Amino acid sequence: MREAKYNIVMFAYNEQDNIEASITSIYNNINRQLNKFYLIANGCTDKTVDTAKFIKSKFGFEQLHIVELTLGDKCNAWNTYVHELADDVDVHFFTDADVQFSPHCFEKMTDRLSGVGEETVIVAGMPLSGRNVDFYRSLVIERACFFGNLYGMRHSFIERIREVPFYLPIGLNWIDSFLTKAANTDLKFTNFNLPNRTTWIENVGYDFEKLSVFKRDDIRLYINRIARYELGKIQEVFLDKLPCEEWPREMLNINLEIEANFDDLTSHLGYVKRRLVKKRLSKILKKSKKET
Repeated sequence: MREAKYNIVMFAYNEQDNIEASITSIYNNINRQLNKFYLIANGCTDKTVDTAKFIKSKFGFEQLHIVELTLGDKCNAWNTYVHELADDVDVHFFTDADVQFSPHCFEKMTDRLSGVGEETVIVAGMPLSGRNVDFYRSLVIERACFFGNLYGMRHSFIERIREVPFYLPIGLNWIDSFLTKAANTDLKFTNFNLPNRTTWIENVGYDFEKLSVFKRDDIRLYINRIARYELGKIQEVFLDKLPCEEWPREMLNINLEIEANFDDLTSHLGYVKRRLVKKRLSKILKKSKKET
Protein backbone atom coordinates (compact mmCIF):
# COMPACT_ATOMS: atom_id res chain seq x y z
CA MET A 1 0.00 0.00 0.00
CA ARG A 2 1.35 3.45 -1.00
CA GLU A 3 2.33 5.67 1.90
CA ALA A 4 0.25 8.87 1.99
CA LYS A 5 2.17 12.14 1.55
CA TYR A 6 1.39 15.54 3.02
CA ASN A 7 2.27 19.21 2.69
CA ILE A 8 2.24 21.80 5.45
CA VAL A 9 1.47 25.47 4.89
CA MET A 10 1.95 27.97 7.70
CA PHE A 11 0.61 31.53 7.50
CA ALA A 12 2.58 34.24 9.30
CA TYR A 13 2.00 37.95 9.76
CA ASN A 14 4.59 39.68 11.96
CA GLU A 15 5.29 36.59 14.07
CA GLN A 16 8.96 37.21 14.86
CA ASP A 17 8.40 36.30 18.50
CA ASN A 18 6.75 32.95 17.72
CA ILE A 19 8.03 31.76 14.36
CA GLU A 20 11.17 30.00 15.63
CA ALA A 21 9.24 27.89 18.13
CA SER A 22 6.54 27.01 15.60
CA ILE A 23 8.96 25.98 12.85
CA THR A 24 11.01 24.02 15.37
CA SER A 25 7.87 22.23 16.54
CA ILE A 26 7.06 21.27 12.95
CA TYR A 27 10.64 20.12 12.33
CA ASN A 28 10.46 17.89 15.41
CA ASN A 29 7.15 16.38 14.28
CA ILE A 30 7.59 15.62 10.58
CA ASN A 31 8.43 12.23 9.15
CA ARG A 32 9.27 10.85 5.72
CA GLN A 33 5.71 11.46 4.56
CA LEU A 34 6.33 15.23 4.38
CA ASN A 35 6.53 16.49 0.81
CA LYS A 36 6.87 20.27 1.21
CA PHE A 37 6.48 22.84 3.99
CA TYR A 38 5.51 26.34 2.87
CA LEU A 39 5.84 29.34 5.15
CA ILE A 40 3.76 32.12 3.61
CA ALA A 41 4.76 35.45 5.11
CA ASN A 42 1.94 37.82 4.19
CA GLY A 43 2.87 41.47 4.50
CA CYS A 44 5.42 41.02 7.30
CA THR A 45 7.26 44.16 8.36
CA ASP A 46 9.26 42.64 11.22
CA LYS A 47 11.94 39.93 11.34
CA THR A 48 9.66 36.96 10.69
CA VAL A 49 11.25 36.11 7.34
CA ASP A 50 14.82 36.64 8.53
CA THR A 51 14.20 34.37 11.51
CA ALA A 52 12.62 31.71 9.32
CA LYS A 53 15.60 31.77 6.94
CA PHE A 54 17.96 31.39 9.89
CA ILE A 55 16.03 28.39 11.23
CA LYS A 56 15.93 26.80 7.77
CA SER A 57 19.71 27.10 7.53
CA LYS A 58 20.24 25.95 11.12
CA PHE A 59 18.28 22.72 10.59
CA GLY A 60 19.20 22.20 6.94
CA PHE A 61 15.43 22.13 6.41
CA GLU A 62 15.38 21.82 2.62
CA GLN A 63 11.66 21.03 2.49
CA LEU A 64 10.90 24.48 3.93
CA HIS A 65 9.99 27.00 1.23
CA ILE A 66 9.56 30.62 2.30
CA VAL A 67 7.08 32.61 0.22
CA GLU A 68 6.81 36.36 0.76
CA LEU A 69 3.61 38.22 -0.20
CA THR A 70 3.36 41.99 -0.04
CA LEU A 71 -0.33 41.99 0.87
CA GLY A 72 -0.93 41.44 4.58
CA ASP A 73 -4.13 39.46 4.26
CA LYS A 74 -4.61 35.83 5.37
CA CYS A 75 -7.36 35.18 2.81
CA ASN A 76 -4.98 36.16 0.03
CA ALA A 77 -2.31 33.88 1.50
CA TRP A 78 -4.81 30.98 1.72
CA ASN A 79 -5.90 31.54 -1.89
CA THR A 80 -2.27 31.65 -3.02
CA TYR A 81 -1.53 28.26 -1.53
CA VAL A 82 -4.76 26.53 -2.57
CA HIS A 83 -4.89 27.85 -6.14
CA GLU A 84 -1.22 28.28 -6.98
CA LEU A 85 1.16 26.32 -4.74
CA ALA A 86 -0.66 23.14 -3.63
CA ASP A 87 0.57 20.14 -5.55
CA ASP A 88 -0.86 16.63 -5.83
CA VAL A 89 -0.27 15.19 -2.37
CA ASP A 90 -2.80 13.31 -0.28
CA VAL A 91 -3.25 15.79 2.59
CA HIS A 92 -2.58 19.51 2.99
CA PHE A 93 -2.08 20.82 6.53
CA PHE A 94 -2.88 24.47 7.28
CA THR A 95 -1.36 26.01 10.41
CA ASP A 96 -0.74 29.32 12.12
CA ALA A 97 2.65 30.59 13.22
CA ASP A 98 1.93 31.00 16.93
CA VAL A 99 1.22 27.40 17.97
CA GLN A 100 3.08 24.21 18.91
CA PHE A 101 2.13 20.73 17.74
CA SER A 102 1.55 17.47 19.59
CA PRO A 103 4.00 14.58 18.92
CA HIS A 104 3.63 12.87 15.52
CA CYS A 105 0.45 14.84 14.83
CA PHE A 106 0.98 15.15 11.07
CA GLU A 107 1.47 11.44 10.40
CA LYS A 108 -1.37 10.53 12.78
CA MET A 109 -3.76 13.00 11.17
CA THR A 110 -2.69 11.93 7.67
CA ASP A 111 -3.34 8.30 8.53
CA ARG A 112 -6.75 9.18 9.99
CA LEU A 113 -7.88 11.13 6.94
CA SER A 114 -6.51 8.47 4.59
CA GLY A 115 -8.34 5.74 6.48
CA VAL A 116 -11.88 7.15 6.44
CA GLY A 117 -14.45 7.47 3.67
CA GLU A 118 -13.96 9.84 0.74
CA GLU A 119 -16.80 12.03 2.01
CA THR A 120 -14.54 13.10 4.90
CA VAL A 121 -12.39 15.95 3.65
CA ILE A 122 -11.05 17.57 6.86
CA VAL A 123 -9.16 16.27 9.88
CA ALA A 124 -9.31 18.86 12.65
CA GLY A 125 -6.44 19.50 15.00
CA MET A 126 -7.70 19.25 18.55
CA PRO A 127 -7.19 22.27 20.86
CA LEU A 128 -5.01 21.08 23.73
CA SER A 129 -4.69 24.23 25.86
CA GLY A 130 -6.34 27.53 26.69
CA ARG A 131 -8.89 28.72 29.23
CA ASN A 132 -11.78 27.69 26.97
CA VAL A 133 -10.29 24.42 25.76
CA ASP A 134 -13.36 22.38 26.74
CA PHE A 135 -15.65 24.67 24.78
CA TYR A 136 -13.47 24.58 21.66
CA ARG A 137 -13.12 20.81 21.94
CA SER A 138 -16.90 20.56 21.98
CA LEU A 139 -17.08 22.59 18.77
CA VAL A 140 -14.77 20.09 17.07
CA ILE A 141 -16.54 17.00 18.42
CA GLU A 142 -20.19 18.07 18.41
CA ARG A 143 -20.40 20.68 15.65
CA ALA A 144 -17.73 19.52 13.16
CA CYS A 145 -15.76 22.77 13.50
CA PHE A 146 -12.07 23.19 12.80
CA PHE A 147 -9.68 26.04 13.41
CA GLY A 148 -6.90 27.70 11.43
CA ASN A 149 -4.38 26.78 14.12
CA LEU A 150 -4.21 23.28 12.60
CA TYR A 151 -6.33 21.27 10.17
CA GLY A 152 -5.66 18.85 7.34
CA MET A 153 -7.53 18.91 4.02
CA ARG A 154 -7.88 16.02 1.60
CA HIS A 155 -6.52 16.80 -1.88
CA SER A 156 -9.85 15.93 -3.47
CA PHE A 157 -11.36 18.96 -1.70
CA ILE A 158 -8.55 21.17 -3.03
CA GLU A 159 -9.58 20.00 -6.49
CA ARG A 160 -13.23 20.72 -5.70
CA ILE A 161 -12.33 24.25 -4.54
CA ARG A 162 -10.43 24.89 -7.76
CA GLU A 163 -13.22 23.49 -9.91
CA VAL A 164 -15.98 25.75 -8.54
CA PRO A 165 -13.84 27.98 -8.12
CA PHE A 166 -13.95 29.08 -4.48
CA TYR A 167 -11.85 31.97 -3.14
CA LEU A 168 -11.84 33.61 0.26
CA PRO A 169 -12.50 37.31 -0.42
CA ILE A 170 -9.66 39.59 0.57
CA GLY A 171 -10.68 41.47 3.70
CA LEU A 172 -12.96 38.70 4.99
CA ASN A 173 -13.04 38.29 8.78
CA TRP A 174 -13.83 35.20 10.91
CA ILE A 175 -12.18 32.90 8.35
CA ASP A 176 -12.46 29.71 10.44
CA SER A 177 -16.25 29.93 10.41
CA PHE A 178 -16.44 30.34 6.64
CA LEU A 179 -14.06 27.44 5.98
CA THR A 180 -15.92 25.21 8.43
CA LYS A 181 -19.15 25.96 6.60
CA ALA A 182 -17.49 25.48 3.20
CA ALA A 183 -16.21 22.02 4.11
CA ASN A 184 -19.34 20.81 5.88
CA THR A 185 -21.68 21.84 3.06
CA ASP A 186 -19.40 20.92 0.12
CA LEU A 187 -19.28 24.60 -0.85
CA LYS A 188 -23.08 24.88 -1.02
CA PHE A 189 -23.24 27.05 2.14
CA THR A 190 -26.56 25.61 3.22
CA ASN A 191 -27.80 25.98 6.80
CA PHE A 192 -27.16 22.30 7.56
CA ASN A 193 -24.06 20.08 7.55
CA LEU A 194 -23.57 17.07 5.35
CA PRO A 195 -22.63 13.95 7.36
CA ASN A 196 -19.05 12.80 8.02
CA ARG A 197 -17.28 15.77 6.43
CA THR A 198 -14.78 16.16 9.28
CA THR A 199 -12.89 13.90 11.65
CA TRP A 200 -10.46 14.35 14.57
CA ILE A 201 -8.22 12.38 16.95
CA GLU A 202 -8.37 12.68 20.72
CA ASN A 203 -5.31 14.52 22.16
CA VAL A 204 -3.77 15.13 18.73
CA GLY A 205 -3.52 18.79 17.82
CA TYR A 206 -1.96 22.04 18.93
CA ASP A 207 -0.94 24.03 21.99
CA PHE A 208 -0.57 27.76 22.40
CA GLU A 209 0.40 30.15 25.13
CA LYS A 210 -2.55 31.47 27.11
CA LEU A 211 -3.37 35.14 26.75
CA SER A 212 -2.58 37.21 29.82
CA VAL A 213 -4.59 40.16 31.11
CA PHE A 214 -1.27 41.61 32.29
CA LYS A 215 0.29 41.80 28.79
CA ARG A 216 -0.63 44.73 26.58
CA ASP A 217 -0.09 42.75 23.35
CA ASP A 218 -2.31 39.93 24.61
CA ILE A 219 -5.08 42.37 25.52
CA ARG A 220 -4.83 43.92 22.06
CA LEU A 221 -4.97 40.48 20.45
CA TYR A 222 -8.08 39.55 22.43
CA ILE A 223 -9.83 42.80 21.53
CA ASN A 224 -8.97 42.37 17.84
CA ARG A 225 -10.32 38.81 17.95
CA ILE A 226 -13.69 40.00 19.28
CA ALA A 227 -13.93 42.71 16.61
CA ARG A 228 -12.90 40.27 13.87
CA TYR A 229 -15.51 37.70 14.84
CA GLU A 230 -18.36 40.21 15.13
CA LEU A 231 -17.51 41.90 11.82
CA GLY A 232 -17.27 38.48 10.17
CA LYS A 233 -20.79 37.63 11.30
CA ILE A 234 -22.08 40.80 9.65
CA GLN A 235 -20.13 40.09 6.44
CA GLU A 236 -21.65 36.61 6.43
CA VAL A 237 -25.15 38.09 6.02
CA PHE A 238 -24.11 39.58 2.68
CA LEU A 239 -22.18 36.57 1.39
CA ASP A 240 -25.02 34.18 2.27
CA LYS A 241 -27.11 35.91 -0.39
CA LEU A 242 -24.76 34.67 -3.13
CA PRO A 243 -23.50 31.27 -4.29
CA CYS A 244 -19.83 31.09 -3.35
CA GLU A 245 -18.68 31.13 -6.99
CA GLU A 246 -20.19 34.64 -7.20
CA TRP A 247 -18.52 35.95 -4.06
CA PRO A 248 -16.46 39.08 -4.71
CA ARG A 249 -12.71 38.59 -4.76
CA GLU A 250 -12.38 41.36 -2.17
CA MET A 251 -14.73 42.78 0.46
CA LEU A 252 -14.43 46.53 -0.19
CA ASN A 253 -17.93 47.13 -1.58
CA ILE A 254 -19.58 44.96 1.09
CA ASN A 255 -17.59 46.72 3.81
CA LEU A 256 -18.67 50.09 2.41
CA GLU A 257 -22.29 48.91 2.55
CA ILE A 258 -21.79 47.80 6.15
CA GLU A 259 -20.36 51.23 6.96
CA ALA A 260 -23.34 52.96 5.31
CA ASN A 261 -25.83 50.88 7.31
CA PHE A 262 -23.72 50.42 10.42
CA ASP A 263 -26.30 51.36 13.07
CA ASP A 264 -28.92 48.96 11.74
CA LEU A 265 -26.49 46.10 11.18
CA THR A 266 -24.95 46.38 14.66
CA SER A 267 -28.09 47.14 16.67
CA HIS A 268 -27.88 43.67 18.26
CA LEU A 269 -24.44 44.40 19.70
CA GLY A 270 -23.64 46.05 22.99
CA TYR A 271 -21.93 49.41 23.13
CA VAL A 272 -18.39 48.06 23.58
CA LYS A 273 -18.57 45.50 20.77
CA ARG A 274 -20.16 48.06 18.46
CA ARG A 275 -17.28 50.46 19.09
CA LEU A 276 -14.70 47.72 18.50
CA VAL A 277 -16.32 46.64 15.22
CA LYS A 278 -16.59 50.24 14.02
CA LYS A 279 -12.92 50.86 14.76
CA ARG A 280 -11.87 47.68 12.93
CA LEU A 281 -14.09 48.41 9.94
CA SER A 282 -12.72 51.95 9.70
CA LYS A 283 -9.16 50.63 9.76
CA ILE A 284 -9.91 48.05 7.06
CA LEU A 285 -11.57 50.61 4.79
CA LYS A 286 -8.75 53.07 5.23
CA LYS A 287 -6.25 50.38 4.25
CA SER A 288 -8.36 49.28 1.24
CA LYS A 289 -8.75 52.81 -0.08
CA LYS A 290 -5.03 53.41 0.28
CA GLU A 291 -4.19 50.25 -1.69
CA THR A 292 -6.59 51.20 -4.49
